[in-house]
Amino acid sequence: MRCGWGLRWPDAVLWVVLVVPLVPGAVGDPVELVAGLVLLTAAVVLFPRFPVWTVCALVAAAAIPALVLAPTVTSPPWVWPILAAGAFGFRAGRRVADPVLVPLVAVLLAGLPVSMLADGSVRGGFGLVFGVYDWFLVVLVVLVVVLGPWLLGRYLRVRAELTSAGLDQAALLERTRIARDMHDSLGHEWGLIALRAAALEVSPDLPEHHRAAAGELRAGVAAATERLQEIIGVLGPRDERPDTGALVEHAAAAGMEVSWTPAERSPEVVERAVHRIVREGLTNAARHAPGAPVSVRVERLHASTKVTVANGPATREPDPAGGGTGLVDLAEHTRLLGGTLTAEPRDGGFALVAELPHDARPATVARPARRDLAGVARGPVLAGLSVAVLAMALYATVGAGNSLDPATFDEIRLDAPRAEVEARLPPFQILGDPERMLSDPPPGADCRYHWSTEQTDDRLFFRLCFAADRLVLKETVPRSAISAGQAR
Repeated sequence: MRCGWGLRWPDAVLWVVLVVPLVPGAVGDPVELVAGLVLLTAAVVLFPRFPVWTVCALVAAAAIPALVLAPTVTSPPWVWPILAAGAFGFRAGRRVADPVLVPLVAVLLAGLPVSMLADGSVRGGFGLVFGVYDWFLVVLVVLVVVLGPWLLGRYLRVRAELTSAGLDQAALLERTRIARDMHDSLGHEWGLIALRAAALEVSPDLPEHHRAAAGELRAGVAAATERLQEIIGVLGPRDERPDTGALVEHAAAAGMEVSWTPAERSPEVVERAVHRIVREGLTNAARHAPGAPVSVRVERLHASTKVTVANGPATREPDPAGGGTGLVDLAEHTRLLGGTLTAEPRDGGFALVAELPHDARPATVARPARRDLAGVARGPVLAGLSVAVLAMALYATVGAGNSLDPATFDEIRLDAPRAEVEARLPPFQILGDPERMLSDPPPGADCRYHWSTEQTDDRLFFRLCFAADRLVLKETVPRSAISAGQAR
């Protein structure tokens, strides 16, 4: 359903939800209110066509004000773009397969010079380093707030695709299994027909033309057996629990000399496999060893069932027909159930021996879902780890060069030239905003902040302020000043 201005109702609801955090903070600022309403409306309208760039635009709307105002404010100036970027990041992950990381990185990299210029204009030369530090913080926030929901949405999307593909593949495998079962079943029946026709062909009680007709029948059955694998029949539902004994009796009724040694009932999955193995063994005996006695023996062991189908040497010319894939398919089916299958000559004939564990389960569709989902998350996770490592490296580098020795601080005199004082100061300053916790510096002064190399409750860090290229203020800041500043 769509609302009056061509949007779906969920889009309209999302717009209302995102406007809620905008209005309270923008009541006293009509520019922010109008800009926010326009941006959110454009995001909702354009997202269906440009999902990735909509997310990037919202990230820019959240990051640029935060970077520009970072030297003067301690909290993000606008919260609603961050929430909107997270919401649309989740929708982008659910909706599209296009990677969002590359354009998002491009937008964030464009914010790096903005941050350096903003901090440099306020904090001087060290502001360039401070700008990189502020940029790292913004990038980490974006990775958590935007890529986190995007990964969640992408995970749900990939999982749904894998589930759908798994169901399709399972249906395809089931159709293939049924088709192979049909091949085995019809091949078995046709093998028995060929056996009967061969007996009629050599019967002395029939006239010559009847024996010739029986030979033609046997040849036709052989040709049909060869082409059976090319036939696709109507696939029906799974049969009831198979009856291997009835299968053996049916072969005996067709003229095959067969002995049958049954066993106690096994789990249904095992019984189906036993039925398939016996059917394949009887079919091969009728086709390749006509007239030979056949022995079918099923043994129930402690944790498995063993089935043996053995035949003696052929007494008549064997039928050359046969696709040659029956035993291969049977071996694969047995392997998937955790069993073993051997097919080998024995005593001039042939033996088919299989052992199936009782805890066998039907083969399931195995897809590398975890690997696929890991591939989805690999890029964002590596990007986040890279940013975190670089941020920690920057923090460690600055931390190793922003401490001032108290003795050096005491030697610095007021009204000294700035160049002379800075020559004795460490190359870096404190990362953070300690000035917001202290009293205002002299008007027009530019201040530097350095940790003390020997910190005590009375001496935590130092502040040195310059005006007109002269040192106009030097003070030692105690730990209590930080606590009082945080309480304000």
